[in-house]
Amino acid sequence: MNRNLKTMRFIPLGIFAVLSMLFVMTSCNDSTTVQDYVGVQKSDPYDPSKPVGISEFTPKSGGVGQQLVISGSNFGNDTSMVNVMIGGKKAVVVNVKNNCLYCYVPSGAFTGEIAVTVGNNDVGTQTAQATDKFDYQRNMVVGRLCGYKNEHDDQGWNDGGFETCTGFRNDGVMQFSPYNHDQLFIVYDQEPYWGSVAHGIQLLDLKQRTVKTILPLSMFSNERLRTIDFAVDPFAYDANGTLTGRSDDAWLASATADQKKWREHLIISADNEDNNYRAHSVYIVDRDPSGEFSSSSPHRLLACYRQCNGASLHPNGELYFTSYANGEVLRLEMSKYWDTIEAGETWDPYAINNLYDSATGTISGSGAFEKLFTVQDTRWEFQIDIHPSGKYAYIVVINQHYILRTDYNESTKRFSAPYQIAGQMKTAGFTDGVGKGARLSRPYQGTFVKNEEYVKNGRDDIYDFYFCDSQNNAIRYLSPEGIVKTYAGGSAATHADGSTAGSENGELRNVARFYRPTGLVNDVHKDAITGENTLIFYILDTRNACIRTITMEENTTSTP
Repeated sequence: MNRNLKTMRFIPLGIFAVLSMLFVMTSCNDSTTVQDYVGVQKSDPYDPSKPVGISEFTPKSGGVGQQLVISGSNFGNDTSMVNVMIGGKKAVVVNVKNNCLYCYVPSGAFTGEIAVTVGNNDVGTQTAQATDKFDYQRNMVVGRLCGYKNEHDDQGWNDGGFETCTGFRNDGVMQFSPYNHDQLFIVYDQEPYWGSVAHGIQLLDLKQRTVKTILPLSMFSNERLRTIDFAVDPFAYDANGTLTGRSDDAWLASATADQKKWREHLIISADNEDNNYRAHSVYIVDRDPSGEFSSSSPHRLLACYRQCNGASLHPNGELYFTSYANGEVLRLEMSKYWDTIEAGETWDPYAINNLYDSATGTISGSGAFEKLFTVQDTRWEFQIDIHPSGKYAYIVVINQHYILRTDYNESTKRFSAPYQIAGQMKTAGFTDGVGKGARLSRPYQGTFVKNEEYVKNGRDDIYDFYFCDSQNNAIRYLSPEGIVKTYAGGSAATHADGSTAGSENGELRNVARFYRPTGLVNDVHKDAITGENTLIFYILDTRNACIRTITMEENTTSTP
C-alpha cells in the first residue's frame, strides 16, 4: 500500500508566523509575534458612521490553523463585535485594534474569500470584502467518523448507521480484515471506565457506514478481550467455504474474494488469571456458514496459559502471545495447528502441557508452544506490534510507559530478547525526544506507516510507528532511530481550559484534541478532490465515545 507521508509533517505555526510577518514587522516597533503587532495598532472603538474596509492581509496562503493578520479600517477594539469569514467558514478572532485584527484560518476555507463584519444589533453591522482571495492549502486534519457523547454521557451502546450509532466507550484496539479493508473490527477490554458496560466485538463497515456488534462477550466467557488480529490459513476453498485442499500460487491467482475470505480467522487475546496456567488466553474464530463473523461462528481455544494481554501474527505464520502474570512472550508455530485441523484431530491448547522452554531446554508434551523470553518482570501489561517486514517488533508496555524492540532472526524464525527503544520504564511524562529521553504516558495500540521520504532516500526501514499515547491524549510517532515526536493532539497551551483532553476537530496540534485514545490503524482511501490515494488514520477515542479520523481535508462543497 502507498501510505504517503509527504504532506503529513506538521510545520509549527510559530514558524509560519515569523516568516509571514517579515513584511509587516518593519512598521510595528520590532514586534516579534502577531499578537504584538496587533497590539501596537490603533485601539479606537468601532464607529458606525465610518466605513469598514480591508486593505491587506498576510500571509497570502496557508492551511487550517494558520495565523492571519488582516489590515484595514474601523474594525473597532472589541472582538465580540467582529466576525471574520474565510471561505465561508467562521474564523476565530484572537485580537482586534481598529485597523488590524488577528485570527486563525478555519478548517475547510477552500474558496478563500475573506469578509469582515463589524457591529451588532444595537448599532448595526457593516461588512467589508477583501479584493484578493486567501490561497487555502489543504492539510491533514482530525475529524469524527461516528459516535458521540451526550451531555450526561449516558448515550449507551447502539448499533446502526454512522449518523446515529453510539458506544466506543471502553479501552480497545482495532484491525482491518486482510482481504477487505471496508471492514474494520474493534475489540473492547472488559474492564470498564466510569461504570460503562463491557462490550464484545464490533464491525465497522466503512462502505455501508454502519456499526454492528457481531460477537457477544459471552462467546468468550465474559473475559477481558485485549487484542484482535487475523490468521490466514494455508487452505483453498470454494465460494461456499468448503475446504478443497492446500492453496498454491495458481489457486491464489484465480480465487475470488468470496473464496479467499474463508481463509481469514479472528485471533482474540483474553486476559484471565489461572494459577495453574490453564486460563483462556487466545481464541481463534472462523466464519459462520454464511461467510460472516457472528454469534454462530465456530470458535475454539488456540492457547491457554495465564493473563494474555496481546497476540500477534508474524508474516511467516507464527503466533506470539504474552503473559502479564510472568512478563513472558510465548511462540506457537501455526502450521502445527493447521495440520491438526486438516487431519480432523483435536487441538490441545494448554501450553503448560506442551511447552518448550528455550532458556532451560526442557520440553513437555508436543512442545508446540515455546517460552521465548521474559520482558522484564511480572505484571508488565504489554502488546506486540510486528513490523510489516517481520524483521522486528515493538513491545508497547502500557502500564510502565515505555516501548521495547525485539529483533527477528530469519534463520531460527524467532524473536530475540528485547531492548529499550523509547520512553523511561515506570516514568510517565510527556516529552518528545530520543530513546530514553522521551516520555510517554500509558501508550497503547500502534500502527506502522510508510514514509515516502524514507523510500526516496533508499533507507532500509521505510516505516514510522504511530501510536496512541493514551493519558497524554495524543497521537505520537516513533522513527526507526528511536525518535519520538507528537503528531496530533496533546496541546494544552492553545486551549482556554489548559487541558490536553478535549473533543475538538481540525488542525493537528493547536486545535484538535483527544480524550484517552487507545485504538489506532491506518489505511489509504481515495481523495475526494485529487482522486489519488491518500493516508487515513482511524482512532478509537474512548472518553469521547467515538471513532475519529486523521486525513486530508476534503472540499465536499465543490466538484473535484
